[in-house]
Formats: sequence, C-alpha cells, structure tokens
Amino acid sequence: LVGRITALATPTPLLEAMDVVDVQAVVLTGPGQVEVQTRPEVLACKFGEALVKVAVVGICATDVELFDGTMGYYSAGLASWPHTPGHEWSGEIVALGRGCPPRLSVGQRVVGEHATGCSDLAAAAAGSGAPSGGRSTCGVCSARGGFLRCLRRAETGFFRRSGALQTLLRFPAAQLHTLPEHVPWELAALSEPLSCAHKAVRLALLGDDGDVEQRPRVVVVGDGPVGLLVLQVLRWRGCEVCCMVGANPGRLERARELGATSVWNIAEHGTADDLVAFLSQGGADLPSIVIEAAGTPSAVSLSLRVVAPGGRVVLLGLSGNKLSEVRADDIVLRQLHVRGSLSSEPEDWKAAVEMLSGGAVQSIVTHKLCGLDKYREAISLVQEPPDGMLKLQLVLAAEELGPPNKKARAC
Repeated sequence: LVGRITALATPTPLLEAMDVVDVQAVVLTGPGQVEVQTRPEVLACKFGEALVKVAVVGICATDVELFDGTMGYYSAGLASWPHTPGHEWSGEIVALGRGCPPRLSVGQRVVGEHATGCSDLAAAAAGSGAPSGGRSTCGVCSARGGFLRCLRRAETGFFRRSGALQTLLRFPAAQLHTLPEHVPWELAALSEPLSCAHKAVRLALLGDDGDVEQRPRVVVVGDGPVGLLVLQVLRWRGCEVCCMVGANPGRLERARELGATSVWNIAEHGTADDLVAFLSQGGADLPSIVIEAAGTPSAVSLSLRVVAPGGRVVLLGLSGNKLSEVRADDIVLRQLHVRGSLSSEPEDWKAAVEMLSGGAVQSIVTHKLCGLDKYREAISLVQEPPDGMLKLQLVLAAEELGPPNKKARAC
C-alpha cells in the first residue's frame, strides 16, 4: 500500500481477489498522544461506499487543536479518542461498492465533502441507500445547510468518520468529487479549506434581501492559508480585496501577489483606530464586508471595528476555545450583521472543483513531509511555523506527485 497509486488502480475484481491488506493509520489516543498503527482491512466495499488510496493530506491549525485536545468539539462531547485525523485530502478510487453513482470509476482522482447528515449516515449503515451530500429527512438536516448544525452528523477526521491520515480511506461515494488529471495532488488537497473559504465568501456576499452584493470592497483579517484562499475566492467572484490584515511580512507579500489592493501589518502599525484611518483615507467609505480568518480572539474585535455601519462580518477562524473580548455596543449601535461560517456545503465543493479545474487557484503549499510517521513533526511545524512557511502537507504516495512545488521543501 505504500507503492505507486497506479499499481492499485486496477479493475475492482483484482482487488476483490485480495482478501485482506494491512492499512497504516495515524491514531490520536489522547491529548498530545499519537501512534501510527497497522490494522488488517478487508478489501470489500459496502453499498454506496468507495475505497480511496490517499495521496496527500494537509495539516492545519485545527489539526493542532485536535492533537492537543483544545478543539471545541471535545468539550462539546462530539469528538473523542481514539481517532484518526485528516480532513484535507486528495486520493484515487481503487474500489467501489454497489449503488455508487455511475459518474464514478476506479482510477479517478477525487476529493470528498467534509460532513454528512445523520439520516444519510443511518441509510448508509443499513445499506438502503448512498449518502446524499447532506440532504436528509432529519428535522435539523433538512434545512439548507442544516446538517452542519445536527449533533448526530459526521465530520471527516473530527468525529464519526475516520480521517485521511491512513493509507486507505473508506468514504461515501456520493460525496466524492472528481478532478481532472492536470490538477496536481497538492492543489487537489486544498479543496477542503477552499470550500470553507467559498462558503464564508458566499455568506458574506448575501444581502438582507437575499440578493448577492456585486463587487463590494472587502477586508480579510488573517494572512494564513485560509485567509489567502478566501482572498482567491473573492477575486474569483469579482470582489475588490481592499486590504489583507496580518502580522507576517512574507504572507502579506503573497497576498499582494494574489490580488490584494493593500496590506496592513497589525504587528507593526498597532491599533484598530490606525487601521480605520488607513481604510478611510481620502474620504473612502469603510468596507461593507469583513471576513475574519485568523482564528485569534483579537481578530474578532478588530473585524467589528473596521467594517462600515450596517456591514457584514463573517467569522471563519477557530481559536481553540479562547475567549474574545467584544463590545456589544459596537454591534448594536452600528447595526452590524455578524455570523459564523462552519465547514462547507455541497455547492461550495462544486465551486471549489470548478476553481481548481479551471486553474483559478494558485498553490499556497510551501512545505511537504513524506509518510505518516512524520505526523508529529508536521504538527510541531504548524505550531511554530519556520520563516517562509504557508501551508504544510503530508505526502502518502510520493511517487505519484512528480516534482515538488518550486517553493516547497522536497520530501
């Protein structure tokens, strides 16, 4: 299973002749505790299930929270140990069960939606039908986007579904999206954070009357990987990103390259009042939209300060259960619209696939490590990023990736 993907991408009957294989997986056993375990896996798919050979897995700040136990899902009683993480991934189909969508076939390059509604989970477990991408008969899940509020849902790599930090991944076939072969594995593995970024942008552009605001001025707070993907989605949607706010000079320079009109280093230039003055210089109106993607408590209060009266603030970052100091008067007196954006929905995945397939996404991957045994090192690097690091990925099928990105550290 550690060999080339093409060696496994053979007709399904050949796979079925192999009764059992060993699968390696990263397993979190407690806060700060991790093992790479080997388990036997029967090569047979359930109804509506696909078996995917994992190629690349991205590691983000949320993975750090899952590793050290500060992720809010633990305190909410959703996530628990032992568990296999990994929610940003790309891979190749090596087997399909009965009842899978006819658009899928062995050998296709795929990515998978992050969450599944509870009714779909029950149907899949009973073998009575394939998951429907979050649309179900549950009273909560039946509302648009409601499956992400259902306490009985599953989220890949978080709870009720093992993540992709394993050599073979079982996944609901109906929630897989295919990508053309010209999309590199590393870009394909950005599909999950890109889908999250698209949802935040989609919510931000939606006005009170349900109409989509056309070409607004937007500030993005947070110069990390998600913030840079939000920037790319905004530019794809025709918005002006009038300012990217962050604290890392290298990342802010990358934001300029990706189309930000201006950047603001909050570590160098200080207070929110200074940023307000900068954004309104020359008599310009403050931006009508601010998207917070920093995941720090201070970023929330900053976002509320720099948006125009009556404007919209979308909170995308997770802070690891830290408290933010917010003055309610800032929201009430200025009649702000504030909403959270969690994960992504099927329409966001379709948009992400369209962007990736059409060449609308520039890579932000700068570092790669090879093999599941590098997981702890990857977590340490994300905790304390070295100079120049934007995005780190673990490569599980290195031979299929070709030459690394010119800015990436080779495996």
